[in-house]
Formats: sequence, structure tokens, C-alpha cells
Amino acid sequence: MIISYPIQTAGIRSRIVESGTGPREIWLIHGIGGRADRWRSCLEPLARAGYRVRAVDLPGHGFASRADDVPYTVAGFSAFISETLAHHIEGESVTLIGTSFGGQAALRTALDLHARPDSPSLRALVLSAPTGICALGPEVCAGLANRLAQTDRETVRSRLAFMTGMTGADLDVLVEEEYHIATFPGTPLAMRRLATMVREELDAQPLLESLARLAQTLPVLQIWGEADRSISSEIGRQIAQRVTCIGADMAG
Repeated sequence: MIISYPIQTAGIRSRIVESGTGPREIWLIHGIGGRADRWRSCLEPLARAGYRVRAVDLPGHGFASRADDVPYTVAGFSAFISETLAHHIEGESVTLIGTSFGGQAALRTALDLHARPDSPSLRALVLSAPTGICALGPEVCAGLANRLAQTDRETVRSRLAFMTGMTGADLDVLVEEEYHIATFPGTPLAMRRLATMVREELDAQPLLESLARLAQTLPVLQIWGEADRSISSEIGRQIAQRVTCIGADMAG
């Protein structure tokens, strides 16, 4: 069974979508322009495997706050996740799974948790096509930002078709869901602020060496689709190769 309920973290309203019970928790972090219920198809299979699985709406996304004081920065999103985990983890261990920008924020959160002896045991980190580890370059960042800043129905359709490869009735359903969220009060401004963050901050502090150090003591899995339309899978291969090399140098 999947349940959904509202939360408040540091004055920011959000919601959690979850399934399953038990001491081993998995937290799923969506990317920019996503939302917690995009993970619905993952929740019950992971719950059947024995995990308590939860996904949270990031600020400015889904049903979360879009207020002017929401911190639309890489550090702000990472702090939101850390605070949410601090107040809501009830199990003995946690695995973080993040996709795209959610992977970047999950990595920053994992580095924070791993450095704090009083935090819940961090079991593993899974990064799906993460940003923020190797620089994507200004052209890629500009392309991502430009698609975010426009929220009319046709642009939403174009963006989702580009990102998912979907067509026909399946795409129609997704477009209507997305457009409904896009017309929430404050969403256009939130998307413009997110676009600014993508242009100015996404590549500002690459976390490659931090990931390599973390991978020395924590299981880390990177997943990348060969046909990823947003960020080339070549970036994933570069990350894997460089993390391996840096790790070997550290071990030596």
C-alpha cells in the first residue's frame, strides 16, 4: 500500500509518499522538475523486498512550498533533505537514491550524514545520471534551464517527450498531470528561479573527489541510461573511470 502525507521542514511545507515498513529505509530524491509521486512504480517493489521506502517533494516541486523564502540553491535543497531526514528517519539504516539533480543533492546529503557520528547509519548511495559530479558544461546547463523556465502546455509536452521518449496516450496523461502542477500558484516563478540555479550553480562545485573519497568506505552505485536524452551517458563513463583512478591513488 502507498500512502501520502504532508510534512513541514524548516518552515517549508512538503509531502512524503511512502510504502513498506521495517528498520531499513530507502529515501528517493527526484530531480529538477520532478516530484515524489514520479517514484510510485518503484515504491511497492522495494517495499516487498523488505524496505520502508519514502519519496519527498523538493521545495518548489509537486505539492511543496513555492514561497519567496524557499532557498532555490544547491546548498538549500541539500539542507532541506538533511533536515527532512533528521526529523523523519525512524529506522536503523538508510539508503539514498537520487536521480539527476536529486543525485547531486543526495550525494551532498550523504557526505553530511557520513561525517556525523550521531546520524542514522548510511547503508548505501545510488546515483542515477547525477549532475554536479563532473561539469556538464554551459551549453548543457543552458539547455536544461531553458526547458524549465517555460510552463505552457506545449512546452511541457515538448520537455516531457524529450526527457522520456514517450508518445501517444501515455504522453498525454503525463502532460496533463504535469500541466496541472505547473499551473499551481507560484510555479512559474519557482521554475524561473530553478532555471537560474541550473545556469549558475549546477557546475559550480564538482563533487568528483568527494564521491571518490566516499566510495572508499560506502557502497556507491551509479546508473546511467545509454539513451539518456538530457545528459549524455559519456558523462557517466567519465565519472566511473575518474572515481576509479582517484580511488586507486587514495588507496596507494
